[in-house]
Amino acid sequence: MSLEKMADKVVDTDLLIVGAGVAGCPAAVKAAERGLKVTMLEKSQIERSGHASHGIDEIQYIPRDGLSSLDVLNIFTGGHWAVRHGKGRHSDPNIMFRILDNSLRMVDELDRMGVTMRWDDGEYYWFPKSPFVNNRIDLRTHWHNVKPEMARAVKKAGVNVINRTMMVDVLTNKGKVVGATAVNTRTGEFIVIKAKAVVIAAARPLRHYNCETPFPWRYKMRYHWCPASTSGDGYAAAYRGGAALVSMEDKISYHIYDDATIVYSALGGNDGIRSRVLTWDGKELSHLPTATYDEMERKGLSPFYQSLEWVPDDFLKRVEAHVADDTMIALKLAEDRGFNYKTHRFQLAWNTPVMSSPTSGIHINENFETAVKGLYAIGDAAYCRVSGCCSAATAGILVGENMDKYVSGAKEPVIDESQVERQKQIALAPLSVDDGTEPMELECAIREICEHYCGMIIKSEGMLVEGLRRLGSLRRVFLPKLMARNPHYLLRCLEVRNLLDVAELHLQASLERKETRGAYIRYDYAQEDPARENAVTYQQLVDGKPTLKVWKCPGLKPEYAKGGK
Repeated sequence: MSLEKMADKVVDTDLLIVGAGVAGCPAAVKAAERGLKVTMLEKSQIERSGHASHGIDEIQYIPRDGLSSLDVLNIFTGGHWAVRHGKGRHSDPNIMFRILDNSLRMVDELDRMGVTMRWDDGEYYWFPKSPFVNNRIDLRTHWHNVKPEMARAVKKAGVNVINRTMMVDVLTNKGKVVGATAVNTRTGEFIVIKAKAVVIAAARPLRHYNCETPFPWRYKMRYHWCPASTSGDGYAAAYRGGAALVSMEDKISYHIYDDATIVYSALGGNDGIRSRVLTWDGKELSHLPTATYDEMERKGLSPFYQSLEWVPDDFLKRVEAHVADDTMIALKLAEDRGFNYKTHRFQLAWNTPVMSSPTSGIHINENFETAVKGLYAIGDAAYCRVSGCCSAATAGILVGENMDKYVSGAKEPVIDESQVERQKQIALAPLSVDDGTEPMELECAIREICEHYCGMIIKSEGMLVEGLRRLGSLRRVFLPKLMARNPHYLLRCLEVRNLLDVAELHLQASLERKETRGAYIRYDYAQEDPARENAVTYQQLVDGKPTLKVWKCPGLKPEYAKGGK
């Protein structure tokens, strides 16, 4: 059977980019400028997709004002990062160096594309260096229109954007990527994209735990950052395609208990002024890293709060600007609910995890290549300690402007039709189920299992084993019963499939990490494991079978150790 008979549409392209966020858009523009035929898949709409869909107020960690790339790299490997992760390397410093060494150039490149980071006066607004924000240099922005600006740049470059279309899986042949399959979640069209290279630029997973807003809203789409792009689609598809995932046991485990009142980052280091962390009885703590939370709680000092009540009045305006740029609706919600930024103390939810660590993700080298030839990963989907818009946009530019070198030497993709047929059956099966499981029901069950059996700061073997057993039950009994009333529900069904895959990988990695290090705490393994010094957990499908090993992180290459721009 020909592809044309198996698929409703066949797209032939040089480069496929999955995810039209702050990473994918610059990659698409740069690749198109190099003469490549570029196609983008976006399950939402490019004008408001990705983590920065609502806006962003700062770009972090850009070397400048006498700070070299090595200086900023040392910031990452010290301070609160060392406290949180423990001693040793927990990511590849060569990836970090390449991003940091090109991040200032990224600002100019985006400006040229029409995606400006300039402040109201037309100049760049650089944060002052401050010990409260690790002496880093951040660029303050009004980036609430970043996605519409990036969408215009992508379309101007002639990129073929396919909106409202969900990737099912990557296609491979003899260890090389040859494209991907997708479903249009408005029309139900099954699409095959033939590509010489594929770039995963999707978001990191954030929907494996209950959202910050308390019960009964946990069954609704209210999550930190962007709720439309947080199901770990890139992680799951890359893993199923043969790429490796690393540090999947890692996660951030604190946020504001009621996220609807203010965004967490607004209480951090705005212009070098930070909030205070207080115990329940008002005593100030210098800081409260996750690694010491258990000890502090045992002393009866919880719950903990952050407060802005001590700061000058003019600083309140800076907080409001931050919130307006990052999550505009939060200002209105706070006003309606009677919250005052100056006087209200915000409870920290240290036992409310978000699987959102920048040290976890798809394993890449400093060229953003995965273990599958022709498959790349950038942005929050990729494993790199430099996270956020700085990493995403910089990696996108680096990959995009070098992609023509790979594509020019790649052979025409040869599609395995049996692989396409299997992926088509998986994608469209829920349309044939009349009385089955709603996707949100299964997602909530996954969240509850992760929350109860893996979500607490302290992990133990018995809880993790039971969590995996329950996830396995969901896979056997309920995943085959997923029901899609119309093509739009196929989006949620495919997301839940990805959520379940990533949840199992998350618990498996947690189970196999038998040590306590930094903020990773196992009561049944209270000591550090020497074998994990400078190492991460590495998970990969090999010949269709899941494997897990400890992978040693490399040191900084001599050519990078000499310094940077």
